Amino acid sequence: MTDLNWLALGIGAPLAAVLTLAVRRLASRRGWLHHPGAARVHAAPVPRLGGLAMYAAFVVTVLAAAWPLDLQTLGLLLGATVVTAVMVVDDLRSLRPRVKFAAQLAAAAVVSVLGVRIGAVSHPFEDGVVFLHAAIAIPFTLFWITGMMNAINFVDGLDGLAGGVVSIASIVLVVLSLRLGLPGTATLALALVAVIFGFLPFNVYRASIIMGDAGANFLGFALAVIAIMGPAKLATAILVLGVPILDVAWTIGRRLASGRGFASRDVEHLHHRLWEVGAPQPLIAAMYYALAGVLGVIALLVERIDKVYAFLGLTALLLGLLTLLARMPRRRTIPR
Repeated sequence: MTDLNWLALGIGAPLAAVLTLAVRRLASRRGWLHHPGAARVHAAPVPRLGGLAMYAAFVVTVLAAAWPLDLQTLGLLLGATVVTAVMVVDDLRSLRPRVKFAAQLAAAAVVSVLGVRIGAVSHPFEDGVVFLHAAIAIPFTLFWITGMMNAINFVDGLDGLAGGVVSIASIVLVVLSLRLGLPGTATLALALVAVIFGFLPFNVYRASIIMGDAGANFLGFALAVIAIMGPAKLATAILVLGVPILDVAWTIGRRLASGRGFASRDVEHLHHRLWEVGAPQPLIAAMYYALAGVLGVIALLVERIDKVYAFLGLTALLLGLLTLLARMPRRRTIPR
């Protein structure tokens, strides 16, 4: 493949929309609903399994737009199948955290075995790269992919939030991949953008279907893998997704400091706090989109060291915002 295949956009978006409608109807008939309850902001039952529609649309789109598949792309599809299949079961029956984490590791291991690894990283302070030994590269790859799945899963707490942020990050990867001379990787990123665009109209406020853990894990997995296909684009991906990445790091640290397991559920994420102090869901989603967009532009325009400074600035900004939100009175409360 020598050029970006726009067929990915033409197939992915309408196919995802049709499959989302079909899954929504099936979920409504079978009672596969997301009910109001602890750690949930929805006031009425909402059909789930939207992630299954995005996954299926992505597989078909990639097969059509990126055929014949190379080993790395095959690994992307196989790993996505593993994690989506297990998380669909979780959406229906609620699996234990250890089972879900094992599925995440298995999916990450599949792509690693088939050649998608972080073998080198850009030196942050000078030109050139730092090559990683396999003993470091493989664990680092597993950490990156599982970490990204959890980051996107954690941010999937309000209508349209996770899908919108991942679509913006994927658009940045399309542009960056083309700049690096990687049209095949750009096509995969475009396929991910397309299936999200087909799903989002049904998922933005007020959502008529949610993506569930299957959708959040699929999006996190696909984005993480595409970001490291070819020359790793870690710095760009980390900066664009800085808000959910910092949020998951803050959340895990807070849970461990309080003596709870890192996989325990709570409603102290940044988007939860913003909602509790009175910000409407569309405004919170727009804030996340705007931040991701601005950070994406910065990532495409600045040099490596400036990306480090931008990430440090974002960290200071979010810490300040979290401190401010902790002091503000809560106008509404999410059930604990």
